[in-house]
Amino acid sequence: MFEDAYLKTLVGFILGSIFGSFINVCATRIPLGKSVIHPPSSCPQCNVRIKWFHNLPIFSWLMLRGKAMCCNFEIPFRYIGVEFLTALLFGFFFYQYSLFGSESRLFVSLAFGFLMIVIIVIDLETMIIPDRFSMGGALLGLVCSAYFPLLHGFSSDPLFPERLSSVMTSLLGMIISSSVLFWIGAFAEKLMKQEALGQGDIKLLGCVGAFCGWEGGLFTIFAGALLGSIIMIPLMLVSKYLKLNKKNRRVEVGWGLEIPFGPFLGMAALAYFLGVHLYVDTWFEKTRLNFIHLFSFV
Repeated sequence: MFEDAYLKTLVGFILGSIFGSFINVCATRIPLGKSVIHPPSSCPQCNVRIKWFHNLPIFSWLMLRGKAMCCNFEIPFRYIGVEFLTALLFGFFFYQYSLFGSESRLFVSLAFGFLMIVIIVIDLETMIIPDRFSMGGALLGLVCSAYFPLLHGFSSDPLFPERLSSVMTSLLGMIISSSVLFWIGAFAEKLMKQEALGQGDIKLLGCVGAFCGWEGGLFTIFAGALLGSIIMIPLMLVSKYLKLNKKNRRVEVGWGLEIPFGPFLGMAALAYFLGVHLYVDTWFEKTRLNFIHLFSFV
């Protein structure tokens, strides 16, 4: 049992590193409108084609010590970071598969994990969330809900009514999640007199809601905002302090600058999907029952 779990986790880690490498390609080429398939990978500085043994996930970056073999170009740490984190995530999903043996759960987990990581990486670097991942992800969530109703807690051997209920749950999650964020952004825009949220964030919540339901969507909105505040406010305070004390120092984070919200939403959605949903869904259920009891006495 232990050996089987170890082997599947290792397979997931290797597969995740490969997908992490592909995510790096997507993050580099898609914002520029380039194909992710052709031409083959080449050095960004001297355009020399990268040999296959210099393009191995994780291993090649370590072997080359973060520098291209053809010139003095320093390979960004983002490359090995994304590959390693994706490998860890996929390894965890395969470990879950070794415990529960659910192919449908594994497929949905891999798909959702890939979508969230690629969105986080692209939005961090470009402040853009491509529609192919947000809207395409929402559509994939609906399809997965039809084929794998277990995603929303229905039977693993479902009848047609259960499949239909799963699709409706996904659709409701997509609509409610994106609508709530839209209205939050609309009110914030009125108060701040400037755009507060991008359309990409709203579409991303549609994708999250399609996979996680409306409970997961609402959790992602507020947990993402909390996570963003916890990370960004200290950075802004430190940057302001440095700006006051070292006027010639370049400050990259400061008040009034646009900050991508998608990465925080993506991290919150992954947290929900990875296990936080057990606590969040229980809280929503208890709250719903409390409301029912309250109105039953009115």
